[in-house]
This record gives sequence, C-alpha cells and structure tokens, in this order.
Amino acid sequence: MKSNNVQIEDLLTSESFYNWVNRSNSNDIVFWEAWWKEHPQHHDTIREAINIIESISFEDKSFNSEEIVDLWKNIKRETIDDLPSTYLNTRRTSRLWSSHLMKAAAIAIPILLGTILYLYHDQTAQQPGQVSQQVTSKEIPRGQKLTVYLPDGSMVKLNAESKISYPKPFDEDRRVVNLDGEAFFEVTPNPDKPFIVVTKGIETRVVGTSFNISAYPDEDLVEVSVVTGEVSVKRSDQPLKVQPIALRPSEQATYSAQTGELVVSGFNPDRVLGWKEGTLYFNNATMEEFVAELERWYGIDIVVDRKMPIKKGIVGEFTNQSLEEILIGMHGASEFEYELTEEKLIIK
Repeated sequence: MKSNNVQIEDLLTSESFYNWVNRSNSNDIVFWEAWWKEHPQHHDTIREAINIIESISFEDKSFNSEEIVDLWKNIKRETIDDLPSTYLNTRRTSRLWSSHLMKAAAIAIPILLGTILYLYHDQTAQQPGQVSQQVTSKEIPRGQKLTVYLPDGSMVKLNAESKISYPKPFDEDRRVVNLDGEAFFEVTPNPDKPFIVVTKGIETRVVGTSFNISAYPDEDLVEVSVVTGEVSVKRSDQPLKVQPIALRPSEQATYSAQTGELVVSGFNPDRVLGWKEGTLYFNNATMEEFVAELERWYGIDIVVDRKMPIKKGIVGEFTNQSLEEILIGMHGASEFEYELTEEKLIIK
C-alpha cells in the first residue's frame, strides 16, 4: 500500500485491509498494525473505512472483498444522487469524496443495506434460543460462481446453483457449514475447533485442509475429494461410536443417497476440480449428464428433442469457452444437432 494520497476506495478494495479489520489473517494484522503506526496522517481515512466495514458487519455479514467493492459503489452512487446538484458542481474541482461525504455514506449504509443485500441473495435469520448468533446463507444461481470468506477466514468457492449456510459467529467448539450443491473449501486450521460440512446425508470433518464436495440435490451421488490435508467422512445417521472413513490427498469418498453405500477411490483432478478454473470436462458422459452440466454452467434451459440415444459417451475438455463454441466442437463427434436461441437450447 503506497503511503502517499491514500483514498478510502483503496482501503475498501483491499482484501488485506478487510482481513485486518475482521481480524481474520495474522499476516495482515501484523502488516496493518505497523502501517497504522507509521502513517498517522492517514488515521482519519482509515477510521472512516473501518466504520464502513464494521457497519456492514454489524448488519450482517461475511462480505468478501469483492462484495465490499460493489457495496461501496452502490453507496457512492446513492449518496451522490441524494446531494443537491449545486453542491456537486461547486465541489467537482476539488476532492469530491471529502470527509463530509464519507460520513454521509457511512450514515446511509443501514438504509441501503436492505436493497443491496437482496442483490447478493443474502439472508440471515436469528436462531431460536440464541441472542447473538445468526444463520447466514449464501446462494448462487445457475451460470455464476461465488467466493465466500467465512467468519474464521476459511475460503469457500461455490459452483453454480449452490448454497451454503452457517452460524455467525461459529459455535465455541466447532464450525458447522451446510452445503447444497458443489463447493471447494480451503479451511483455516484450528485443532480446537473442527470444521464440519453437512450435506445430503453425510458429514465431512476436518481441522485445516482443502477439498471439494459435490452434492447437488437432484443427483444421487455425493463426492468428497481431498486435495491437501486429511478429511474424515461418515453418514449422518451413524452413531458416534462408528469410526468415520479417513481420506488423504488424491482420495475421494463417493456416497450413494439411494443405497447408503460409501466407497473410497482415487479421482481425476481435471474432472473434479476443473470447474474452479473455468474448465468443463466430459469423460464418456451421458446425454443427461452433459445437459445437466451445460444448464448449470451457462444458466440456460435445454430441451432434448431426439428419440435415439447417442451411440457413445460424450468426451471433451473446454476452458472458458462459450456455449456455442462447445456445441460446435461436440455435435459432430457425438452425432447430435442443435438449435440455440437466447431463451433455450434444443438438442436434436
């Protein structure tokens, strides 16, 4: 962070600064404590930025840095609209975002939160019997992805059409997250406070590690795939005395919601983790699997209008390509025709 001419926007768009305010990263805490002592001329700007972030946190939220940026843009736009045009005209030649305007923006935050939070599909509800703990939900629709930072600093990347919910703050003895859909987790280590993901009949327990879980409601299988560290998996209905299955890097547990069977195997990182890097991977996929993935990835409705099944499984790997580019590359080898409009895709 440059020490000259620091703007409040610089602070609000800095993930490191956000981590310091929320005390979620030890390296960032050390850096900003030292920066604060070395640059007393910026204390007023820093205090205003802290007030804005804490106002947001007070109303809810485990906003990540990207959400803070978008929220700040909305606040500035709404605050400018409320100011008299004469005020704006006389101030354009000087610094527009003076300390007075910053204070006005900070005051406006509680009023603006309701509208802005709706855009982020963010809902909170007070749990019965708890005074200070809330349940926070983050949901992402088809065709989008979202990175969420939890109260302990853990990172969750949500795939399309997925949802997580968690208490804020976490319980004193554990960190429980509920998942519908698919997500990649990078968990902040805490041996005294295990991290538990509950999803579709199984519980995944870790201390600090990275792993992927795929558990869409409309699919039978749940897959837990470990990248680093160690994970333990067990069915939610099993008694406590039953030992969970331990997974190590490159191992995957596959659970069938239909049969209740839990099987351990290796996994193909390209197939399981490619979505994080914008890669669609098909390996002998059925038409149903192909369609479900395209609908989720591109947020489009697909109609299969053909009586004959495809003769062989669909194979292909596509990184950051448009839907039409994928269809052009696939329809010849997989022997299907298609019609693509803005509203839907018809496979013939």
